[in-house]
Amino acid sequence: MAAAKGEGGTKMKGTRLFLAMGCAAALSVCAAAHAAEVAFPTWQWGESSNAAFLNKVKGDFEKNNAGDTIKPITVPYEGFFDKQYSEVRAGSPADIVTLFDPDMGSFVKQGLLEPLDKYLAMAGVSADQLSASHKVAIKDGHVYGVAFQTNPRALLVNGKLFKDAGAKLPTNVDEFLEAMKKIRNPAKQEFGFFSLSTSEAADATYIQTTPIVLGFGGSWFKAGKPTATDPNTIAALKFIKKIYDDGLVPRVNSIEAQQLFVNGKIGSFIVGPFLVGFAAEQNKEVYENIQATVPPFPGAQSAAVTVFLGIPKGAKNADAAGRFIATLLKPEMQQSVVEIIKALPAVKGSIPAGFLDKNPWFGAFVKAGDHAVSYAPEGMEEYGPEIYNIIGPAIEDILFNNKDVEQATNDLQGELEKFVAEKKAN
Repeated sequence: MAAAKGEGGTKMKGTRLFLAMGCAAALSVCAAAHAAEVAFPTWQWGESSNAAFLNKVKGDFEKNNAGDTIKPITVPYEGFFDKQYSEVRAGSPADIVTLFDPDMGSFVKQGLLEPLDKYLAMAGVSADQLSASHKVAIKDGHVYGVAFQTNPRALLVNGKLFKDAGAKLPTNVDEFLEAMKKIRNPAKQEFGFFSLSTSEAADATYIQTTPIVLGFGGSWFKAGKPTATDPNTIAALKFIKKIYDDGLVPRVNSIEAQQLFVNGKIGSFIVGPFLVGFAAEQNKEVYENIQATVPPFPGAQSAAVTVFLGIPKGAKNADAAGRFIATLLKPEMQQSVVEIIKALPAVKGSIPAGFLDKNPWFGAFVKAGDHAVSYAPEGMEEYGPEIYNIIGPAIEDILFNNKDVEQATNDLQGELEKFVAEKKAN
């Protein structure tokens, strides 16, 4: 979500002489010769607030880079990352790739991305000005990805549903369970909370459950070693299992759940601040009743999910793509990430003056962002996509196949240890 200035086009000296010789026609030919159409596929072109921001950057880029254009390609989220990875590995990538934290780590490790240092310099942004979320995008002093947006997890709350049900904002697990029970209204299909409740792609399963695992003080990995059998990890999975078995969460996927929250049907959601942007555009009543707080779990740890943009090796229009990323880094664009998307930007210190006064709920996310850890597996970030595919099915066995939590985590620990040993051996 960052800001920088991308300057395109050809600058000429001897302006008066050039004008006398018919510069308009010459400039037109020059611009056409260097025009680039930057292919940028992402599901985010189909999401209202994300699209509004991306189109703002697109407009600024095209205005200041004569002849160059951005080609928005709206694609479904399902299967996006597998397809993108296959195209990059095959040498036929789009010009801009969209990567979550673990994907970024994997792409950097495999050398699949172009360095962006030139475009940060163009934007007047140094690596030390980038948010802490960029750790996974930096290798040997070079920056390979810029955060489009960072979404630390906090408990987003529809205050009206809590108030109408006589439920208070929870400060511990027992109070949270009590609030869920009070808000649950089968006649109105209202729920107090959302967590994983249907079979999803492995990455979505991982993303939905990991903030709760971290919130309980658990983890999947510590310093590169599997920790699936950590008592806190087990406690988190038992909590997720309990609220699923007790019917306290809707049986929908995470994308559908976001819409239900916006529609006023879900009272709370451990999610990033971007969801407030959706509510602001679609449901004024929900937006005006938004609150946020630290998730009421004993570990008091928060997770962050960062969406990065990068330029893959083999991109046909790499330079124009870099100038688009530089445009993204402009100060006014960085502030727009906060104002439009309601997420944290790439460049530190970019929150607009007065924004927190008008949007006090955002303070919980800023606080979470100060101490949040990436949801990527610690010490094994570059193998994130492969690790999803091990952890995801284990979680689904617990929820949907009624597998005992201790047995499932013991089996999972063994699989993860085997995975790590194989990677170290290669």
